[in-house]
Amino acid sequence: MEGVYTKKLTCPVCKSEVYVARLKHGAYTVISRDSDLHPWVNGLNPIYYVGVICENCGYAALESHFEEISSEDVKKLLPLLAKKRLSGIRGVGEERTWEDALYMLSSIFEQYEVRNADPYNLGYVAQNIAWLYREARDEENEQIWLEKALQYYLKAYESSAQLPPTLGEAGLGYLIADLYSRLGNYREALQWASRVVQMPKNRKKVLFDQLSRELWQNLREKYKSSPEEERNWRTAVRTNIQKTLQNKGILTTTMDSLIRNLGLWAAGEILQDLQDLTKEDIEGVASFEWFDRLMEISKGHKIVGDEALTRLLSSGTEEPIIYLMPESWPEPPAIVLTDLPLSSGEKVLWQGYGFLKGRVRKLFIREV
Repeated sequence: MEGVYTKKLTCPVCKSEVYVARLKHGAYTVISRDSDLHPWVNGLNPIYYVGVICENCGYAALESHFEEISSEDVKKLLPLLAKKRLSGIRGVGEERTWEDALYMLSSIFEQYEVRNADPYNLGYVAQNIAWLYREARDEENEQIWLEKALQYYLKAYESSAQLPPTLGEAGLGYLIADLYSRLGNYREALQWASRVVQMPKNRKKVLFDQLSRELWQNLREKYKSSPEEERNWRTAVRTNIQKTLQNKGILTTTMDSLIRNLGLWAAGEILQDLQDLTKEDIEGVASFEWFDRLMEISKGHKIVGDEALTRLLSSGTEEPIIYLMPESWPEPPAIVLTDLPLSSGEKVLWQGYGFLKGRVRKLFIREV
């Protein structure tokens, strides 16, 4: 096929030869890009050619990571790949259609989730699927996949994941801001665009600095067109918080504590979460009681897990290890901060409601 050549790879799962279709230089010309970098092109669509799938066993991945898989990840994939073989593996050749691209990218996303792959790669695949739906003018599915991309990009940012050199921290921050804007959450979009604009020059590329400034300005005009409107918004949020808390007999000092510890944006957005909590639970959320207790319990201990939390605590060398929001359960003895329900036979050191990663959750500090 004109504009395409093939490259031979070896499937790391079944060891079969896989012939990968790649685009030649000049196979397409970019006419324009959307604000989230989606390209509109003349010629072959590059989105159709970002993935690889083995026609023998069904293993799929981005081309740049196709041969990079651990033996543990292979074991995780085997049940899924067995089901795929039973239902029939679809071949994807050099001349690819929109349906081929969707099948390829959906297979990669599904397998990356099973493997618990790098969150940036999951976000990247989800964003490419959203772009496919945009090209098909399917707004509902586009929004679903933009939301998935956003959530994984946020995880990548929080975990300081390794990013492509062309993107970097500023580029990822800009994409997060743009996705929030496309999903209608202008408050968060404005905050993220401001974060990129305020980064030191040595931490951002000129392109993303310019794009973030443009987005920030557009959002200011869309969401806060004047200082007076901003003051009105702040007053309205404070009034709503105060009304919600007063109905539960909670003092203004608790409201001030809630805003001070969470920020006005977040405090305003969690009002629905607070509706079903008791007065004592709300006071616990406002005071960050869970974090104070965690600091007390973890003092001197080795701390692993959630990187954002780890940076806020002082890690030592004492046993047992403190695990913060672990994705897999540690071997005993250990102390765990988690939002998972309690199991029998575990000693609870603290439990209550707290604000973590943008949500009010029931948290437990327990000994296993």
